[in-house]
Amino acid sequence: MVPDKPVRRMTLRQLLTHAEKVCRDLLELAQSNVLPRVTEFRDLSRPVRRRSSYPTLLAVQNALKKLVETFRENHEMADYLIEHLDAIREHAMRERGQRL
Repeated sequence: MVPDKPVRRMTLRQLLTHAEKVCRDLLELAQSNVLPRVTEFRDLSRPVRRRSSYPTLLAVQNALKKLVETFRENHEMADYLIEHLDAIREHAMRERGQRL
Protein backbone atom coordinates (compact mmCIF):
# COMPACT_ATOMS: atom_id res chain seq x y z
CA MET A 1 0.00 0.00 0.00
CA VAL A 2 1.74 3.14 -1.23
CA PRO A 3 0.14 6.55 -0.73
CA ASP A 4 -0.07 9.23 -3.41
CA LYS A 5 2.05 11.64 -1.34
CA PRO A 6 5.42 11.00 0.26
CA VAL A 7 5.29 10.48 4.02
CA ARG A 8 7.02 13.80 4.72
CA ARG A 9 4.34 15.76 2.84
CA MET A 10 1.32 14.22 4.58
CA THR A 11 -0.65 16.03 7.23
CA LEU A 12 -0.85 14.55 10.71
CA ARG A 13 -4.41 13.37 10.12
CA GLN A 14 -3.39 11.66 6.86
CA LEU A 15 -0.42 10.04 8.60
CA LEU A 16 -2.59 8.70 11.40
CA THR A 17 -5.20 7.35 9.00
CA HIS A 18 -2.65 5.75 6.73
CA ALA A 19 -0.69 4.26 9.64
CA GLU A 20 -3.91 2.72 10.95
CA LYS A 21 -4.59 1.16 7.53
CA VAL A 22 -1.04 -0.20 7.29
CA CYS A 23 -1.32 -1.61 10.80
CA ARG A 24 -4.58 -3.35 9.87
CA ASP A 25 -3.00 -4.72 6.69
CA LEU A 26 -0.01 -5.99 8.67
CA LEU A 27 -2.29 -7.81 11.10
CA GLU A 28 -4.29 -9.32 8.24
CA LEU A 29 -1.10 -10.46 6.52
CA ALA A 30 0.08 -12.10 9.73
CA GLN A 31 -3.20 -13.93 10.20
CA SER A 32 -3.71 -14.97 6.60
CA ASN A 33 -0.14 -15.81 5.57
CA VAL A 34 2.23 -16.23 8.49
CA LEU A 35 0.18 -18.50 10.71
CA PRO A 36 -0.76 -21.02 7.98
CA ARG A 37 2.81 -21.16 6.66
CA VAL A 38 4.29 -21.61 10.13
CA THR A 39 1.77 -24.37 10.77
CA GLU A 40 2.60 -26.03 7.45
CA PHE A 41 6.34 -25.94 8.15
CA ARG A 42 5.81 -27.19 11.69
CA ASP A 43 3.71 -30.12 10.45
CA LEU A 44 6.46 -31.10 8.03
CA SER A 45 9.26 -30.84 10.55
CA ARG A 46 7.64 -32.53 13.57
CA PRO A 47 8.63 -36.04 14.66
CA VAL A 48 5.01 -37.22 14.45
CA ARG A 49 3.97 -36.28 10.94
CA ARG A 50 0.39 -36.09 9.81
CA ARG A 51 0.83 -36.00 6.05
CA SER A 52 3.30 -38.77 5.46
CA SER A 53 5.79 -40.67 7.50
CA TYR A 54 8.74 -39.14 5.61
CA PRO A 55 8.20 -35.83 3.81
CA THR A 56 10.61 -35.14 1.02
CA LEU A 57 13.45 -32.71 1.48
CA LEU A 58 12.02 -30.68 -1.38
CA ALA A 59 8.70 -30.28 0.46
CA VAL A 60 10.49 -29.04 3.58
CA GLN A 61 12.66 -26.66 1.51
CA ASN A 62 9.62 -25.26 -0.30
CA ALA A 63 7.76 -24.72 2.96
CA LEU A 64 10.81 -22.96 4.40
CA LYS A 65 11.13 -20.74 1.30
CA LYS A 66 7.48 -19.75 1.59
CA LEU A 67 7.95 -19.01 5.27
CA VAL A 68 11.04 -16.85 4.65
CA GLU A 69 9.24 -14.99 1.85
CA THR A 70 6.28 -14.31 4.12
CA PHE A 71 8.52 -13.01 6.90
CA ARG A 72 10.31 -10.78 4.38
CA GLU A 73 6.96 -9.31 3.27
CA ASN A 74 5.99 -8.76 6.90
CA HIS A 75 9.31 -7.09 7.62
CA GLU A 76 8.91 -4.71 4.65
CA MET A 77 5.42 -3.76 5.77
CA ALA A 78 6.59 -3.29 9.36
CA ASP A 79 9.40 -1.00 8.15
CA TYR A 80 6.83 1.00 6.21
CA LEU A 81 4.70 1.31 9.35
CA ILE A 82 7.73 2.38 11.39
CA GLU A 83 8.43 5.10 8.83
CA HIS A 84 4.88 6.40 9.33
CA LEU A 85 5.14 6.23 13.10
CA ASP A 86 8.45 8.14 13.04
CA ALA A 87 6.85 10.83 10.88
CA ILE A 88 3.92 11.03 13.32
CA ARG A 89 6.33 11.43 16.24
CA GLU A 90 8.29 14.16 14.43
CA HIS A 91 5.08 15.96 13.54
CA ALA A 92 3.89 15.81 17.15
CA MET A 93 7.25 17.05 18.46
CA ARG A 94 7.13 20.02 16.07
CA GLU A 95 3.62 20.88 17.20
CA ARG A 96 4.63 20.59 20.84
CA GLY A 97 7.65 22.83 20.26
CA GLN A 98 5.51 25.47 18.60
CA ARG A 99 3.08 25.56 21.52
CA LEU A 100 5.77 26.10 24.14
